[in-house]
Amino acid sequence: MRRCFALIAVLAMLLPVTSGSAALGTAEMSFDQVSTRTDEPVATGLVGRSWVWGSRLTSVVDESYAEAPGGVRSVQYFDKARMELGVPGDSIWSVTTGLLAEELITGRMQIGNDTFVQRNPATLPVAGDPDSRSTPTYAALNPLTTYQPIPNGWTIIQTVDASGSVAVDLRLTAYGVTAVDVGSPTDHTVASTFWEFMTSRGVVYDIHTNEHHVDRLFPNPFYATGYPITEAYWTTTKVAGVERDVLVQCFERRCLTYTPDNPTGWQVEFGNIGQHYYQWRYETP
Repeated sequence: MRRCFALIAVLAMLLPVTSGSAALGTAEMSFDQVSTRTDEPVATGLVGRSWVWGSRLTSVVDESYAEAPGGVRSVQYFDKARMELGVPGDSIWSVTTGLLAEELITGRMQIGNDTFVQRNPATLPVAGDPDSRSTPTYAALNPLTTYQPIPNGWTIIQTVDASGSVAVDLRLTAYGVTAVDVGSPTDHTVASTFWEFMTSRGVVYDIHTNEHHVDRLFPNPFYATGYPITEAYWTTTKVAGVERDVLVQCFERRCLTYTPDNPTGWQVEFGNIGQHYYQWRYETP
């Protein structure tokens, strides 16, 4: 009986609850400022490029976090991420994303700076349609985090299948994607298509002035993604029911995909890791 009560207490700690009014207002303003900066021009049709955050999955809610004031922090889930309210202010790090991909791949769910709950790695496909059987799951990528980096400048022809097995396919040379050594402390390289996206400029929106201007999409290249934790691999992924060549690379916070068949502006996309993480954290037994 004592173990049952302990389990109930842990589960209750992990469930999201509606934020208090003061925290709610601060979090909503902070989250809106960040999300509309890149996504408002997409939503209004001003630019044709992929979403950074996507649709909101939840309202602002509180999640337990050991070092947060009162033991809870305000978060909000989007299709492509989760936003966390850190220390309010002008720093780009006042709103962060959390190490979602790392948690899904390792199963170590972080509930404090040094506090973790060990769960099973997620068995959801990293990219493509939810029923894509040829795509690796987050769990299948776990062993790949320790693989040696692809040498700088090499063309990426490595493939990964649903089981996490790695091979090569010379046919993929035609796409011309190369490995870039960006000096990451994780030692992994970044696919050239992803690095171009992470360092790109485009039209962004300022919620305070209600004006658009051209700026870097990400104030820091690793702001939205974190550092790479796998190399980039090609996989066969079902997208809208059609199997395609898709390049996948996971970083600490998110996973990026590159689909050469997509229209310009939509070839590089963030995966729906916000959906995946929410399902893994709250809906998976």
